[in-house]
Amino acid sequence: MTETVHPIADGYHSITCFLAVGDGNKAIDFYTAVLGAEVLSRNDLPDGQPAHAELKIGDSTLQLGMPIPDNNVLAPTGNWVHTSIVHYCPDADSVIERAGAHGAHIVEPPQTFVTGDRFAVMIDPFGHRWAILTRVENVSREEADRRVNEWLATQ
Repeated sequence: MTETVHPIADGYHSITCFLAVGDGNKAIDFYTAVLGAEVLSRNDLPDGQPAHAELKIGDSTLQLGMPIPDNNVLAPTGNWVHTSIVHYCPDADSVIERAGAHGAHIVEPPQTFVTGDRFAVMIDPFGHRWAILTRVENVSREEADRRVNEWLATQ
């Protein structure tokens, strides 16, 4: 009998982020304290920094590790941000409060957006941009699109 193998590993979604960070140990501490991350696995370099770690945040897996310059895997530097991670959680306000207390730069404080989401933006201490959201109003995709288009017309 042949065993069927599912093409997506258990506990994963079809897309999983890998973040290069300058200090993996501090990043794990930050994501644990601020986002409630649970370390699923880690493989350390001889200096004790994670070459690769997997964290469970909510129902998603986040991978992180130290930069690998020879493979063009670099951590963000300065104010240049190339991506944004969207994290839905039960209480965006408390996450942003904890993030600020743990050294994140709060770019946009919590506010309720036209999509029906409580929304805030932070840059974590490792240079990654996070949009932190909590759904506070049930809004259909069509209604959200209508509201966003209306809002964009005023910008």
